[in-house]
Amino acid sequence: MAVQSRTETLSTTAELICAGGTVQDPVTCILKTASDDTITIGGSDVAGTSFPFLSSDSPLVLVLGAGDDLYAVASAGTPTLFVLETRQ
Repeated sequence: MAVQSRTETLSTTAELICAGGTVQDPVTCILKTASDDTITIGGSDVAGTSFPFLSSDSPLVLVLGAGDDLYAVASAGTPTLFVLETRQ
């Protein structure tokens, strides 16, 4: 299993956060914010009307299969997003 951790500085332009895996080898993507800034996650068309993620207390865990690329965008400013990604 490969594990990768990184810090992403977001902007108001959508950015690929985790690329999807495959049917046989999904990717687990764990997200945590550094503050209570509003970060929105979704597909490549992510916008302010997508899923808002706003908690510095609890991480968000997503399992991504084939074609499940995850994007994020900040509502304002340049918030920090911590990403832990595991692949089989």
